[in-house]
Amino acid sequence: MKKAIFGILLCSSVLHAQLGVGTPTPQETLHINGTLQVTDGIYVGGNATTKGSSGEWGQVLQSNGPNKAPSWGELAKVPETEGTVIIVNGAFTVAQEITVQMSADFTNGSTTGGPPAIIGNLTNVIIDNTSSYRGTRTNNSFKVEADALYQIKMNIQIATDRGASPVIGVWDNTLEKWVARVNDYFDLPFEEFQTYTLIAAIPLLTTHIYSFRAANTSSFMIRHLSRGETGAGPVSQVSVKRLR
Repeated sequence: MKKAIFGILLCSSVLHAQLGVGTPTPQETLHINGTLQVTDGIYVGGNATTKGSSGEWGQVLQSNGPNKAPSWGELAKVPETEGTVIIVNGAFTVAQEITVQMSADFTNGSTTGGPPAIIGNLTNVIIDNTSSYRGTRTNNSFKVEADALYQIKMNIQIATDRGASPVIGVWDNTLEKWVARVNDYFDLPFEEFQTYTLIAAIPLLTTHIYSFRAANTSSFMIRHLSRGETGAGPVSQVSVKRLR
């Protein structure tokens, strides 16, 4: 009788014991102190009576935290489009980006009594990763691929009459109004150039068309290259970039 009782206790102990491979002190139900080779599937989840899942092709094993079975999930794909990668709603996406330089000087008369002038000669496209920009000698326009927040940057070098206050910015062609702009008093002779800079973050909509424009009470010139004792280089440039 004593032997029978001892046998039952030993069997119960073995059934509830932790198994160690390469360790005399296993820390979990199965503790392997070394490498593990699997020649078939790895099944996770399930319970004592149901089989776990081996996942689908290309999935990766993801932890769900302590005391929870891991699960198979999709590996976040890195986009291949040129540009800056941002995360939107938990997924990687390439931020829409437009950067354009002027290819020649642009001149225009007074815009008093009319809409702002569309800046021409914005044709040297540095990046337009969604092919959403159009620019010619007399026109420019762009659209956005998502309703989102975008950063606007404009650096424009202008010559005009002393005392004028030129305005540069982004115009909503659909609503016919400014959505971002900056102006400043011009206090130089006409042959001198003053640099106007706009940096802003604004929401833009996919259903609207936008353009880079300038306005002034006098005629004005926008120069595409800076010139001086140190040489010449691109100076008038515009850009749009999605932030989130």
